Amino acid sequence: MFDLLDPRRLSLAVESLLVQPVTTVPCLSVQECDRLAVLADKLSYRSASPVMGAKEALVYQDFELNYSLSPNHPFWKLATTLEELMSLALTKISATWVSPATYTINDLIVQRYPPGCKGITPHRDHLAYRIIIAILLVSGDGEFRIHRSRDEPEGQVIPFCPGDLLVMGAPGIFAGFSRPFHCVAGISRLRRTIGMRYDSRLIHAVG
Repeated sequence: MFDLLDPRRLSLAVESLLVQPVTTVPCLSVQECDRLAVLADKLSYRSASPVMGAKEALVYQDFELNYSLSPNHPFWKLATTLEELMSLALTKISATWVSPATYTINDLIVQRYPPGCKGITPHRDHLAYRIIIAILLVSGDGEFRIHRSRDEPEGQVIPFCPGDLLVMGAPGIFAGFSRPFHCVAGISRLRRTIGMRYDSRLIHAVG
């Protein structure tokens, strides 16, 4: 599991969130991506709500999602393993605001972006998602961008290829951390992602 993920490189990626809100590291081999893609395609999906947010902060969505995986699904084992590696990485950072023991992955979402879909417009993740947000890119293309504001049209493209783990900071990782605006667009090949987060509103959902 995580054939290409170097724990030292993961620690450096987490530490880099002091100066940049998002980074990526190699994580999955081609074989692992293929296996996870097969598992992802066995799930049932629903369309994301086309519009979310308040009137002054609308977010437009065009993708499919599964947000209700059973506790024994293999993706939860994936999440548990990543939680252990991420917690270890957090122990190596003296600037961490909260105890690494606080971090747990209890929120799991699988998303598919069909070819030609519009993805999701610039937005910030909910305040309840804490410390680190992790996204595995299993397949496909498209652009993951961060924006200085919701209205910035272009943003900065973050290099993010199939097999990579994207690590994005969230409130609680460092004092004063500001949630980044980000979007996904430009999909021409089926994009599959697995998102793993710590939702502070939930009691541990995985045991």
